[in-house]
Amino acid sequence: MTSTNIPTGELFASLDETACELLQLVSSPDEKVFNSVPFEDSWTVAQLAAHITKSNRAIINALSMEGRVAERNADARVPELKGIFFDFTSKFQSPEFILPTQDIYQKERLFGDLKKSIEVLKEKRSQGNLSEKISLPVFGEITKLELLYFVLYHTQRHIHQLKNIFRALEKN
Repeated sequence: MTSTNIPTGELFASLDETACELLQLVSSPDEKVFNSVPFEDSWTVAQLAAHITKSNRAIINALSMEGRVAERNADARVPELKGIFFDFTSKFQSPEFILPTQDIYQKERLFGDLKKSIEVLKEKRSQGNLSEKISLPVFGEITKLELLYFVLYHTQRHIHQLKNIFRALEKN
């Protein structure tokens, strides 16, 4: 099955809509709020944007990997991914390589990096065969299509988190 046989229109539209909402939210606060800690054990808007940027770059690299034909439906793990990321009662520990590395970020630069990661991801998603599977330490065996669903659900989870951050900052 080639990626042209996989109906991606709805997924790509959802990815674009979600990315647009993320960029709107990340661009909205001033520099002070951008780097403000809203509550204990929370990331700032800036740290969250840095995390998503690093995650997007990792997915871009994964989509560029040589894959193998999957012996299963290319979207078999989508319900699993959705269930994980839409369980807002659970808190996850991100892998080290996508953790934010600073406490203070320059908003304009970080926003540009985030936007660029989204643009490159958008280009990459249309190249290659999305039904190919690859093996990644974080996911195990996963198809490139499932990685795009990961991006969607991961970003939507962090949009939810951003909205909570903004609510907490408004109360301060």
